[in-house]
Amino acid sequence: MKLNFKKILFLYGNNFNRCRAKSILFIPVLTIITTLIILSLSSCCIDYSKFLEPKSEEINLSGSEEDAAKIGELLEEYNFDDGDFSGSDDSRDEDSFRDIDYTEIKMELADTSGLGVTPEEEEEFFANLGGIYPEEKFMQVKEYFEDFKILYPAGYFTLIKVTRKQDYSAGYGWFEVVHGNNLYNQEVMEALKDFEISLVADDFYEQYTIDMTTITHELTHCGSGSFIYLFVKDLEDYKWGTYYSYLIDGHIVFIEKDKMFFSKYELIQDIKNPDDFDRIYLDAGELDVGEAGVSDIDFTMILDELNAYSVSAKCAVACEECVKHSINIGFGLLKQMSHLELYLNRCYEKYPEDWVSISGNKGVAFLIMKLWLEAEKYADAVKDDERFNEGNQSVTEFVYHPDNYGIIEKYFSDSEIMALKDMTFLEASKKLDKIRVYDIDS
Repeated sequence: MKLNFKKILFLYGNNFNRCRAKSILFIPVLTIITTLIILSLSSCCIDYSKFLEPKSEEINLSGSEEDAAKIGELLEEYNFDDGDFSGSDDSRDEDSFRDIDYTEIKMELADTSGLGVTPEEEEEFFANLGGIYPEEKFMQVKEYFEDFKILYPAGYFTLIKVTRKQDYSAGYGWFEVVHGNNLYNQEVMEALKDFEISLVADDFYEQYTIDMTTITHELTHCGSGSFIYLFVKDLEDYKWGTYYSYLIDGHIVFIEKDKMFFSKYELIQDIKNPDDFDRIYLDAGELDVGEAGVSDIDFTMILDELNAYSVSAKCAVACEECVKHSINIGFGLLKQMSHLELYLNRCYEKYPEDWVSISGNKGVAFLIMKLWLEAEKYADAVKDDERFNEGNQSVTEFVYHPDNYGIIEKYFSDSEIMALKDMTFLEASKKLDKIRVYDIDS
């Protein structure tokens, strides 16, 4: 696997410049890897949200002036501006977020309905984790999960169910990636060996919560899309690309496609000043993995990412008492909301036949409505929390600008789907022919 050093440099340069004020938050080198291992997996996402999210570990940077000169040369080579790496003060007054009342939403997240796991499944899960972590950290991990399964049972359910059926690299491999116990992390460290960095994690619970926002996100992908045959025998014969399928609230939601719509990669043409997040998700040239696959045609993966970023937000909110520093969950969620708006806008303006099809398919309309409302709910929940909203202002303004938000309202109006907004997917499947809902072990 060839490292994309430009992306790594973006991370390192961002934090290096912020480090000159001594006390900073650093995106650990290990987490960079979450964007690399997935290139070896089929039909899964590249979760690049971590390129844009400051992590909660503190570092002591002992880089010399020579190191600074090297960074400057590389920034110039890759056309990065120091302004790209400017950040706000990382110190946080805990009172600024302790007065945010998450009680109601956390009670919803703690609902265990339909999310049962057996003692045997838990035993298998922890036996595998025991092979990943050293003994001392493994004991901390077990203790952490005692709380996690109460705070966010849907996330715990996803971790256990998906790792049981998935290939190791797409299941437990994510724990290894975040822990740093794999070849790809070694390659990244080799790429950065010339820079003297000392990472010191000061809070296990905070760091592991941030790790969980990544792992639950990725395992949500790994329980969706082309992987559904692993979990539902009745779906083994369906060809990938002919359906929408997502792991949502412990169930596989399945909707057959009427047709294939235009490629999401057209959207980059509609963004005046695309940022790195836009280019990574919407510019096929940035992927450097050959031709776009079937999953990249139409908006299948936009919806997949919207669902997974909502999961990351839920995980962060459920465990927010562990988080003291900025992890900026809101940015990635809002960006995926903006991409859906761009897709629907382009569909309406340039592909009227597709618009009729997308708005006329009640199953697809219900799916889009539920994913959007869930994303909007959690984007709104964290909008005033400095830990989760850093750098969100411009994308928030974009999403809620009448020219953009208006297409969502028009879609809901044309599809006449809002009357069903209080239904669950299971309830909707009994009313709408296009939707099927399966237990993950069926």
